[in-house]
Amino acid sequence: MDRRVHPARLGGLAIAAALVAAACSLPVPKLAEKPKIPVLPQTSLLLDSRGHVITRLHAGENRTLISIDDVPKVTRDAVIAAEDERFYLHHGVDLKALARAGLANARTGEVVQGGSTITEQLVKNTITGGEKTLDRKLREAALAYELENEYSKDQILEMYLNTVYFGQGAYGIQAAAKTYFSVPARSLDLTRSALLAGLIASPSTFDPIFNPDGAVARRNQVLGRMYVAGAIDGTEYQAALASDLGLDPTSAVHDGYAAPYFVDYVNHWFLNDHEFGPDRQARYDLLFKGGLRIYTTVDMTLQREAERAIRSILIRPSDPYAAMTVIDPRTGEIKAMVGGRDYFSHRDPVARLNLATGRENRDGFHAFAQAGSSFKPFALVTALEQGIQPLRVYSAPSRITIPLPRGGPQPIWTVDNYDGEGGGSMTLEDATIHSINTVYAQLIMQVGPANVVSTAYRMGITTKLLAYPSAVLGTNEVNTVEMASAYGTLATLGQYAEPVAVTRIVDAHGNLIYEHTPRPAQVLDPAVAWTADQILRKVVQGGTGIAANIGRPAAGKTGTAQNWTSAWFVGFVPQLVAAVWVGFPEPVSMVAPRVRIPHVTGGTWPAQIWHAFMVNATRDLAVLDFPRPSIDFVDVAVDVLRNCLPNQWTLPRDIGTVRFISGTAPTQVCLEPSGPQEVSVPSVVGLTQEDAAAKLTTYGFLTSIQLQVVEGAPAGTVLAQDPGAGVAALQGTTVTLTVAGPGSGPPIPIDLPDVVGLPWGDARAVLRESGFKVEVVNDWQCSPPELCGAVADTVWHQDPTGGEKVDPGSTVTIWVNRDAPG
Repeated sequence: MDRRVHPARLGGLAIAAALVAAACSLPVPKLAEKPKIPVLPQTSLLLDSRGHVITRLHAGENRTLISIDDVPKVTRDAVIAAEDERFYLHHGVDLKALARAGLANARTGEVVQGGSTITEQLVKNTITGGEKTLDRKLREAALAYELENEYSKDQILEMYLNTVYFGQGAYGIQAAAKTYFSVPARSLDLTRSALLAGLIASPSTFDPIFNPDGAVARRNQVLGRMYVAGAIDGTEYQAALASDLGLDPTSAVHDGYAAPYFVDYVNHWFLNDHEFGPDRQARYDLLFKGGLRIYTTVDMTLQREAERAIRSILIRPSDPYAAMTVIDPRTGEIKAMVGGRDYFSHRDPVARLNLATGRENRDGFHAFAQAGSSFKPFALVTALEQGIQPLRVYSAPSRITIPLPRGGPQPIWTVDNYDGEGGGSMTLEDATIHSINTVYAQLIMQVGPANVVSTAYRMGITTKLLAYPSAVLGTNEVNTVEMASAYGTLATLGQYAEPVAVTRIVDAHGNLIYEHTPRPAQVLDPAVAWTADQILRKVVQGGTGIAANIGRPAAGKTGTAQNWTSAWFVGFVPQLVAAVWVGFPEPVSMVAPRVRIPHVTGGTWPAQIWHAFMVNATRDLAVLDFPRPSIDFVDVAVDVLRNCLPNQWTLPRDIGTVRFISGTAPTQVCLEPSGPQEVSVPSVVGLTQEDAAAKLTTYGFLTSIQLQVVEGAPAGTVLAQDPGAGVAALQGTTVTLTVAGPGSGPPIPIDLPDVVGLPWGDARAVLRESGFKVEVVNDWQCSPPELCGAVADTVWHQDPTGGEKVDPGSTVTIWVNRDAPG
């Protein structure tokens, strides 16, 4: 057998031997050289938009010295198990631990693993510092060895427990007990002791406030070591494993300060931004010990108004929770944030859960609640970008069943309207104003779920969204920050400014280490955004969001999740946008008797909260309208059923001239219908040969001509047709026209149909099939229409009038109840 020792092992043993030898050669420390408390780190300040201090972020050595007699045995056992299980067996230096560490160090050629005892850690914390060099380790080991000649184990443990850092600014076991549990150290039990002991190795990594899952795992690891060491028995071990963290940090971590959920948002942003340090520990140290001056965007006046608005509507303890984020859409600056009832509550188990931003999901995104119909504006914008007009008419039944593409999770999708509303037909604009689900279900299938999700991302949603048809009804989860930000893109006519909470950060020496410069990006065509704004204004003026009407130009959208588990109102004026969510932290139906109204929808408490806030928030803001951009229009003949250019088989009744915002008109020729269809042959008798042939061509028919001289008939006039009018024939069929040849007489007038009262499309079809040309005038019969009972899109006058004898091919003018374009 080869008994040669591996070189790495020899190196590790050599390092261990060097440490022991050095310990024997250094002088014994004098009492005057006993470990001293380090200089206090500097406190960071968080300031509001006016430069006033919101709170002090002090991790700077919050310490109270106590005697070892005031530390429970179970706490001492937990710390020893976590940090130095052989504490009572060595003399300051643990050779077994050194050998183990030496092997690891030899492999890399540098000191990467310490094997430090509690005594060595005490020396490092108070005398030598934390530099990872062999010289420092040798000096640390020697001092630790000599310290054990001067002090008892209990004295060394006492000094260690009073100096070690536990996170959240707590130096020493007394400060840690009060910081995390609001109790003195003498009241610590097994589970609390194990939690605190686990923090010593890395307070930021295992911080139970910011990382409760990591803290539980580390605590359980310490409990396991205590069990193996015999410090606790199996029953105690199992009971401790089943215990929760038992945190009660309210009275110690913070004394209470303004805008706590906003502060929470800033802290989370800082600790997760790699610009402020290579790892979380470095960022944690910089934030809580670096003496920073952090200038934020929060406006304390608006913050108080937001909190007051919520309290004014949700007045009872049994009422749901609410969250609100307020943003200046021009810069993206977050001006106010409410994330719950009382951040500093002792009793509320979710007091520290920021409902404005929600929980971090498995993909690393923050979301909290289903958006409900507040997601519909993203589909509306997508439709406008694809050239679908606000006055496009859809069927609006109370329930609709839509077949889904094969390969999906289900073959059909059944959609209901709120409280069974619906019936007949409705324009896209009206469907938005009244939040008609069945129309929007058709719309998302028309524009594509993936395109709607893409629009939401462009406008400011950052949470991962599923591109399912149901997305249009708000089945994806979002939070108030991103919803306010996305709606802000509409408030600024298509300019997106990412949400920002901090404008600049200055270090302890006055050096600028961070500065935010707003860089709004134009992500929507201004004309599209303005058109969407006009529709969303009507939501507030007379639709589902009427409770939010503040008597000045404002726009917004309500949202109610399935089973009333979440309710939203997101609205804006040109200078300010606010997103309001109402619900319970765990989604439950907000219906009576759980709540004191029949059910909570976006148009109830959320809209009322928004109204209560905006009335006061805008008191000193100029009354501004949404400025209308320069809009170019273009008239295009399209297949109105499919919103594409007609092909040779498109039925004439499906073709209409539509006015589009320039750049949004369809450019693709329709793929459907893909072949000839059976169509009723139109009447062309009385038309000229050219007009008749053109009309038949639009229906997909061919023509052949046979001439006939007829006395009294004008030359070139169609006298007969075969197949006759109304006969069903396949497109591509040849229609034979009998045409008056040379020598025929003057035209013979025919009766003009009366089309007053018909829908304008039907009227146009009747007149054209009778051989007349049609000119349309868009003008309302009276204003407002209610005065005369005017019905939208119907003919209210024609010239010449119905029943008159008129020459075939003449032009008939009809007046239609609708706004003139442009």
